[in-house]
Amino acid sequence: MLELKRKAIIISSVVAAFLLFSTVACVQQRSKGSGKNQGKLKSSTSAKQSADSLLTVQKQAGADTSRVGKSGASVPRGGVNADSTLVNSALADSTAADSLKNPDDLENAVLYTSEDSTIMDAVLKQVHLYGNAEVTYGTINLKANYIRLNWVTNEVYAIGTYDSTAKKMAGEPIFQDGPETYNTKEIRYNFKSKKALIQGIVTQEGDGNIRGEKVKKDTEGNFYIRHSIYTTCNLTHPHYYINAPKIKMVNKKQVISGPFNLVISDVPLPIALPFGFFPFPKKKENGTSGIIIPTYGEEPNGRGFYLRDGGYYFAISEYVNAILTGQIYSNGSWGLGVTSTYIKRYQYSGNLSLRFNKNKSSDELDKLFKRGNTNDFSIVWSHAPKARGNSTFSANVNVSSNTYNQQQEANVNKYTSNVASSSVQYNRTFGQYMRAAGSLRVNQNFGQVDPKQNGKRVGGKTNVSTDFSFGVNQIAPFALKGGRGRWYESFRLGLDFNGNYALANALTAIDTSYSSLGFVIADAKIDTTRLNKTKVVAFNLSNLPEMLKDAQFTGRYSLPISLPNFKVLRFVNITPSMSLSGEVFTKQYRYTQTGRDSIRIDTLRKVGTEYSYNFGAGMNTRFYGTFFFGGKRLEAIRHTVIPSVSFTYTPDFTGDAFGFYERIQVTDKKGNVRDLSLSKFRGVGSGVGNGRASSVISFSLNNSFEMKLKSKSDTAAQQFEKVSLLDNLSLGGSYNLLADSLNLSNITINANARIGRNLNLNFNMNLDPYAYKANPNIIGNQMGTKINKYAITQGQGIANLQSLGFTLGTSFSPKSSTSNAKTPQTTNPNDPNAAAKQEAKEFIAQNPDLYVDFNIPWNVSLNYNFGLTKPGLSKAQIIQAIQATGDLSLSKNLKLTLSTGFDFVAFEPTITQLGLMRDLHCWDMSFNWTPFAGSAARVSNYNFTLKVKSAILQDLKVTRRRSFYDRSAY
Repeated sequence: MLELKRKAIIISSVVAAFLLFSTVACVQQRSKGSGKNQGKLKSSTSAKQSADSLLTVQKQAGADTSRVGKSGASVPRGGVNADSTLVNSALADSTAADSLKNPDDLENAVLYTSEDSTIMDAVLKQVHLYGNAEVTYGTINLKANYIRLNWVTNEVYAIGTYDSTAKKMAGEPIFQDGPETYNTKEIRYNFKSKKALIQGIVTQEGDGNIRGEKVKKDTEGNFYIRHSIYTTCNLTHPHYYINAPKIKMVNKKQVISGPFNLVISDVPLPIALPFGFFPFPKKKENGTSGIIIPTYGEEPNGRGFYLRDGGYYFAISEYVNAILTGQIYSNGSWGLGVTSTYIKRYQYSGNLSLRFNKNKSSDELDKLFKRGNTNDFSIVWSHAPKARGNSTFSANVNVSSNTYNQQQEANVNKYTSNVASSSVQYNRTFGQYMRAAGSLRVNQNFGQVDPKQNGKRVGGKTNVSTDFSFGVNQIAPFALKGGRGRWYESFRLGLDFNGNYALANALTAIDTSYSSLGFVIADAKIDTTRLNKTKVVAFNLSNLPEMLKDAQFTGRYSLPISLPNFKVLRFVNITPSMSLSGEVFTKQYRYTQTGRDSIRIDTLRKVGTEYSYNFGAGMNTRFYGTFFFGGKRLEAIRHTVIPSVSFTYTPDFTGDAFGFYERIQVTDKKGNVRDLSLSKFRGVGSGVGNGRASSVISFSLNNSFEMKLKSKSDTAAQQFEKVSLLDNLSLGGSYNLLADSLNLSNITINANARIGRNLNLNFNMNLDPYAYKANPNIIGNQMGTKINKYAITQGQGIANLQSLGFTLGTSFSPKSSTSNAKTPQTTNPNDPNAAAKQEAKEFIAQNPDLYVDFNIPWNVSLNYNFGLTKPGLSKAQIIQAIQATGDLSLSKNLKLTLSTGFDFVAFEPTITQLGLMRDLHCWDMSFNWTPFAGSAARVSNYNFTLKVKSAILQDLKVTRRRSFYDRSAY
């Protein structure tokens, strides 16, 4: 009996110890708290048991234990807050650990935290998180006011809580999967299957966002959304959206929807489409490949109705893309174009555009006589290198046919432009002193509009030239190891060599008149169409031999020399100068006398060189004159005068010792013997220099005026302020002491000033001091011949006015808008589109004419231009016009733009454009009208556009200007 009692006591002690150990372990497991709030909130064991019991009963009854925020729901909050890491079912019994991996185990650690409280249920294996709860699992992050973890089903459930004060839900779930963020109302996510059920989702995709009521996410990352909308409006209640009962978002690539329709301002449009496809631009690409919808309309210049600028966009990679577009017209005209943008990070970026158009006239007579057909092309290439290394390559190419801008461009500045220039350049440096460069240049003049040719431009000139150079930077040979300040150590010497080969369709004029040459050219095969005038031929392959025959290669070299300067009489600066330069030619000329006054000229394919040198000195000083007034504000006016005089002497290089010229004696028709010096390299009849000695004195006089005013306020930081009256008034010219006639050059006068704060003045004048004599053989308007007599001695005034130009401009805008424009606006660094917005701001700052800023209430710019040209005795040709541009905000989101002017010579308006722009937040509405364009092909054009606005431009409060088309296009 005693033995049985002893055994019972031992067994009872073991059971009691086991129960006590289990109870202590359970309490310890449930009492692990977060480091943030540990020890702040405490509750009794009975309170914890009550909470666990209530959750258990609700779970067994099939109720959602979250019931936070619902009426009648009450969930006790007890225990210590948790900030724990549970790895591979952390609530499992530690004594049951298995060395083999369980297939049901999670792949990553689950981190969770909460600010309010955390309740752990060891029986149901659940964790309840309250107050700014957060769960992290690998790349997945979930935040909400309430989160429940279930380690049996490997699920997480999150929902917001109801704020009775604000009377709305607060702390609704924010689900983040890698870089993607989803705002939801309720979410249930399975860690193992990676599936999710979501109630109410909002996610951003590029410029647009997707919203839906019920969402299912599969294991591949696809979303199936019911009662969904797609919009680019970033407001909670969007102005417009695409409404679709069902859509599928395919793994962040595109959205595919069933039947959908457009809803604007809560008004559904009756037109619906059976399905939709909306691609998303990838983060590292310049968009997504897709179809470009063409525009349509009618133009009045003979090609009829059109479909144009439609095609396909190829998103090749993040470094290059391509756009293929085309256009077709009802009269048979058509066109194709390819545009590509490329970039290589930290090295270069650029774009290339190639376009071709086949134009046919709709006029019946043109069709009958097979005329009026033209081929237009355009090549635009821009290549911008990054500053890196010792070599750079850049390109800015804009080459097109003469009529391309007239026929194809809709931009006012382009189709009125008469010139275009292109260049491709390569530069390289070798060490510290040596450098080399090469370039290809194309300069175009599209000619003048000919009314007889249906208003098309004729007489266009094209010049193609290639240049290369090599040089050595100036060095100080007497101070290579550092100077001591001696005067001769400032002597510097360098080397420059450059070559040029030019090809042009404007063939050089030939002057073979006896009065100009002094002899008759014998056996000359001269193109009579080039006598005394420039011959313009079409720039094509058939005329290439003729252009090559007229082309000439020229190489030039020089030794730039810097001599030390010094002062005399303390205030006069003396600067000596010396230069040596030369040229290299690929052909020479040989002259043979065949008669008393006739010479035969032979062209030799022989390389030769010609050089020249000169030396001189310059002198300048500066003095002031001050006029004191002692007025109420005007204190004084100061006049600054800067006179300068320079002298340059060039020896005579026509002597036999140099071998650059050939001396021939001829007897003219009057029996006088004349000595001629004919250049072996430059030929005759092209107006080139004669190589004779020259001794030129150049002079200039610069003036400036400014006044000294007392400050308006006695408390100002400075007692006086300086205001410029005339920034510069200069006069200049030169006199050749050794010239046999016409020693004095033309006198030039220039002036520029800033009057007040907004008025800019520019003035220039060119005066010829010599008289002109009329040619009795010419009737009507003629230039006449300049004679070696001053105009004042012949009763023609002090000098003959050759040209005069005058420009006056000003602009006005509110001071507040000016100050705001100068203040840089910073972007939020946490904004996912911060980089894109910053790039957009920089582009807008560099291209302000392309955008309308609704933050500026009004802006006005006025410019007056006057120009006069009068060569010799000819009649003066005058250009006089006033131009006005500006915009006015009629309301906060409605702006009126105007660009107009008046030509006083033609007495008619210049190109006039009137625009009305409405900012609809996520929409742009614009109407542009051209009531007058100076051309029947462009007059009365109008364009109405209603388009969705980029989300970035919505935030920046600016609108992209729209260029109009020939006729109405929507």
